[in-house]
Amino acid sequence: MDKTVLQSIAVSAKILGALFYYAPDDEKVRSILAFFQQENWQNQWFFEPNENTLTLINQGLQQNLAEQYQALFIGPNALAAPPWGSVYLDPENVIFGNSLLAFRAFLQQHHIDFTVQQDEPEDHIGLMLMLTAYLAENQPDLLPDYLRQHFLPWAFRYLTLLSEQNVPFYQGLAQLTQETLHDWQVAFAIEPVQQKLYF
Repeated sequence: MDKTVLQSIAVSAKILGALFYYAPDDEKVRSILAFFQQENWQNQWFFEPNENTLTLINQGLQQNLAEQYQALFIGPNALAAPPWGSVYLDPENVIFGNSLLAFRAFLQQHHIDFTVQQDEPEDHIGLMLMLTAYLAENQPDLLPDYLRQHFLPWAFRYLTLLSEQNVPFYQGLAQLTQETLHDWQVAFAIEPVQQKLYF
């Protein structure tokens, strides 16, 4: 497996995962946001993002990201695009659904110690992106199956819903992530497992 490809996956997955998982005022993402505030940051990305993605990210950086993050990822209102895989894959639209149990079995089978900050499902989009980075760096042979079975079957649906919200930065982030996931699919020549989506 090409080390350059794995390195690009690891870096991009860490960046994107942190932006989905941590609030924008968290110190873990300050340097990442600073990266996107650079002129022509796209020249340092791993492919050329489309023009609309760039416009949305640049426009969104001028707005209050903390308020937007709260509304999109925490509440108090119902989330228009819930960031957990089992909401999409479980007929009851619940977190901690059967797909999460299958994901946990995958982690246990391969001795991956996945600790989260609080009592929450491990199938959060941000955590799953960060796990992608971990696998690219430490167990790259697991990446194709992980993406095919546990991540890609629902990720594009989530990202589509997020890109439909009127929040430019996160719309742009959703589009950049979609483009990045397509890039990974091409790199590994994989098709996601076809699963019925319920949300």
